[in-house]
Amino acid sequence: MIQRIQTLYLLLVVACAIGAFYFPWGTFFASDGTAYSFEAFVVQQEVGDGSAVIHFWALGVVLAICALSAFVAIFCFKKRMLQSRFCIFNLVALLGFYLCYLIFLLITKHQLDASFGFGFGSAFPLLAGVFDFLALNAILRDENKVRNYDRIR
Repeated sequence: MIQRIQTLYLLLVVACAIGAFYFPWGTFFASDGTAYSFEAFVVQQEVGDGSAVIHFWALGVVLAICALSAFVAIFCFKKRMLQSRFCIFNLVALLGFYLCYLIFLLITKHQLDASFGFGFGSAFPLLAGVFDFLALNAILRDENKVRNYDRIR
């Protein structure tokens, strides 16, 4: 199971999806000097008077689902087509994540009347998507080899 390269790629997908929870995805800078940190489940005020918090759950839940489905896909190593479907699901979910990320970013930017600076954590889902794509290619390559060997017999 661990000998296959797609297992390592899927472990990296899980690590990147979980890693995105621990780093801020960006910072909103309001015109009055207030800074808001954009994280997995909340946008909270870092610098300024008072404390404002905007709660949301969609982006964090999508990342959690991606991490969970990649983890489940690791243990489907005997069923390569099911494993590849998990990878395709993850790719679609990560594309949906970035679409929701953009929508939420624009809405919050307009609400706070602020500019936005990207953070280190916003790259983790992109890395997860790259590793997921590499895992999908390796799975399909293995499936092709097995079908060719069966055809030769």
